[in-house]
Amino acid sequence: MCVVQHVRAREVAYLQMLAILSASRTPRGRKNLAEELRIGEGVVRTLLEGGKDLGHVIVLKGGVKISEQGEIFLRDALNLCGISGMFTVDEARKLLCGKRCVAHVVEGEVGDVLKTRDSLIRLGSCGVLIVESRGGNLLIPPIGEPLEHYDVALAEALKSRVRRDASVIVACGDTFADVLTPLEWRCINILRVF
Repeated sequence: MCVVQHVRAREVAYLQMLAILSASRTPRGRKNLAEELRIGEGVVRTLLEGGKDLGHVIVLKGGVKISEQGEIFLRDALNLCGISGMFTVDEARKLLCGKRCVAHVVEGEVGDVLKTRDSLIRLGSCGVLIVESRGGNLLIPPIGEPLEHYDVALAEALKSRVRRDASVIVACGDTFADVLTPLEWRCINILRVF
């Protein structure tokens, strides 16, 4: 059982690493990736070697970048996990916490939002906001209060990137490992199949 959990954690770390590289404008070094993912440099080295063999990453003198094939793989993997998009939302930091915030767009409703929020906090996020897009409005479940009542700038930033009948999970934290907890939470069940 421990070995299976370790393998799943490595698979999730690989997706998180690709997500970091996808969001980066410049190449990232192994040490930086290890710090952001809160894993050892040896694990990052192994992930990068596998990514290079698969053609998902390009190793440069100044660090590592994601390849076009890696972008396609990441997009397909996220779709399998029910995540149709991810993007940074700096506007959420003043409402929540941490150095960075990432929005994860998921299809339909999240379900038990309090249980989801608590799970993501346990996985490492310092703050989580779940919003549902219904009828052209961004609503905070379970009460159905419009997000605009709390933060107009955040509501505008999300509205422009989220279509109807989708939910957004905004996770904040100090490292990418903290803000990518929805990826871990959504994808871990998919990895049980393997």
